[in-house]
Amino acid sequence: MDISLIAIKKTIINILHRYHIVLFVVLVVGGLVIMVFYLNSILVQSSQSDGYTSTSNNATFDQATIDRIKQLRTVNENQSQLDFSGRSNPFIE
Repeated sequence: MDISLIAIKKTIINILHRYHIVLFVVLVVGGLVIMVFYLNSILVQSSQSDGYTSTSNNATFDQATIDRIKQLRTVNENQSQLDFSGRSNPFIE
């Protein structure tokens, strides 16, 4: 019995030594194929709606807010001159 275990061990080592590159490539490609199918199934499941309804509320603005937004000026519009007459320059002695 001891001889058959040693022979089996030697045979397995010879097979692994002879085909180690092929086995490595098959394992890597197989792993990549499994990951692609796994990611594909995640993408398919995430795109299904299944009756999902959003819980967010639609925002509404009151008229006062709309009027304040309309009063804002664009960059191209003339801006009134700022009045600096009440301020003094702190760097003048």
